[in-house]
Amino acid sequence: MTARDTAVALVAWLALTAQAAPLGLPAPPDMAFAPIPGRQLPADLIFRDDDGRPVRLQDLTRDRPLVLVPGYYRCPNLCSTVMDGVLESLVQAHLPRDAWRVAAVSIDSRETVAVAAAKKPHYAALLAATGGDLHMLTGDAGAVAALMRAIGMRTSPLPDGDQIAHPAGLVVLTPDGRIARAFSGVRFDAAALRTAIEQAAAGRVGSPAQQLLMRCVHFDPQTGRYTMTILDGIRILFLSAFAALGIGWRWRAGRRRGRPS
Repeated sequence: MTARDTAVALVAWLALTAQAAPLGLPAPPDMAFAPIPGRQLPADLIFRDDDGRPVRLQDLTRDRPLVLVPGYYRCPNLCSTVMDGVLESLVQAHLPRDAWRVAAVSIDSRETVAVAAAKKPHYAALLAATGGDLHMLTGDAGAVAALMRAIGMRTSPLPDGDQIAHPAGLVVLTPDGRIARAFSGVRFDAAALRTAIEQAAAGRVGSPAQQLLMRCVHFDPQTGRYTMTILDGIRILFLSAFAALGIGWRWRAGRRRGRPS
């Protein structure tokens, strides 16, 4: 066998091997964020704030809506961007300083009060501009897991063991601790957030249709517009409405056919 024949045979063998054993890719992280409007959060969950004091979520929502932002303080990626987006939107919302509270809550039970306290100065300038207060919460594994279940969030640890894959977003809670509205993403429309807070203050919660639209809408702060993904939500709503009308027409037609002449 010549050198050329050997090379051809080697290439053919490699090609067959590649076909027989395709490249294995890691499975995508198991994440979800599906808050249910009107769901009551457990009132007895105890966390610690960045001063080390025990805090119940019920204490933070007692007299005003709470903007709850899940994430973790050592996150090298989105978490700081999400909180910056929340505070920037609250600055632009021009709400009275006593109209809301903001609480970041760590989804990593290994994080301590000291970690939360060290992160808080990062938001000092934006927080001062809002005129409001920010609580940086940490909790044990039981409290964190219960809160994640209540807000419909599922996270996934990454292979390195230090980072956590998680959705980006927030929930707005009513003063009695119910989910009023949820927002996904890292930047938020100030007018929509203001409306959510005002409705939460009145004890009103978003409808499933509103929540569907919020999940299909992506606000672009650079253009001040919503992206075209809103059409996906509108299509779903219209298709659902037409399906309901079709069922109603068929039911009425069936009743007419069944009437005696």
